Amino acid sequence: MNDTDDLTPGSLVRRWRLGKQLRELREAAAKTQDDAADYLGVKRPTISRIENGRHAILPKNVRFLCQLYGIGAPQVDTLIRQAEESNERGWWVSHSDTMPDWHETYVGFEADAKAICTYQSELIYGLLQIPSYTRGVRSAFVDVVDEGALEKFLAFRQERQLRLDNRQPDLHVILNETVVRRPIGDMREQLLHLLKASEWPYLTLQILPFAAGPHPGMTNPFSLLTLPDEPSPNFVYLEHADGAIYLERPADLALYANNFQRMSEQALSPEETRAFLASLVDG
Repeated sequence: MNDTDDLTPGSLVRRWRLGKQLRELREAAAKTQDDAADYLGVKRPTISRIENGRHAILPKNVRFLCQLYGIGAPQVDTLIRQAEESNERGWWVSHSDTMPDWHETYVGFEADAKAICTYQSELIYGLLQIPSYTRGVRSAFVDVVDEGALEKFLAFRQERQLRLDNRQPDLHVILNETVVRRPIGDMREQLLHLLKASEWPYLTLQILPFAAGPHPGMTNPFSLLTLPDEPSPNFVYLEHADGAIYLERPADLALYANNFQRMSEQALSPEETRAFLASLVDG
């Protein structure tokens, strides 16, 4: 992975780290989330979202929480400065109209992740899709594709891809064999694009073949994201039809990381994957 300035943690990463610090300070002060919520005059779920990095953290609220937790200067000043920095707008905000709110959060973390591991059971990983494939996927959910909205979405995805190319995080993608056999859009062009992408220095692409038999990913697709300066994954991202959830418990992270490793061992190697994709193109 290249060491570039673009890997400097962005606003969402800073927010996540600040929330984690506030949670640790609350626990050290033997205070509950209900205690913190009562002190701020908010509901407990708001405190949970703040501590999980899913909610804007106002500097004034940081000051009040520090009062509750018995934190003094200069740590208070440091935390307030972090709160101010964590609310900076990310580059992706200008594309908010192209995606639901729950996906915007993922894009923010993706923009700073140093490693992404993802298993896809039905769809080609979004940043590896060509336009005709994306169009085909959208046509499955609507009677008429909104051309204007589609063009804006594709432009946004292209910018995500360019930023990925510039940062070159460790990207490991496992695709179920179903994904590359189901015809969507110009499938030959899509397969050729996957072959080309498989040569990217930062991408490890594997196909999990039918012959592998049962595997740990049969219940759902998932992604593991590792943030800068972190030794192991910080989130498991699970997306469904109208939303997404993040798992952060150590037990969940260990389970999905182990499952991904087992699936990687069952999948075709990167070299075998390229040969398999080439056979589909020529077939």
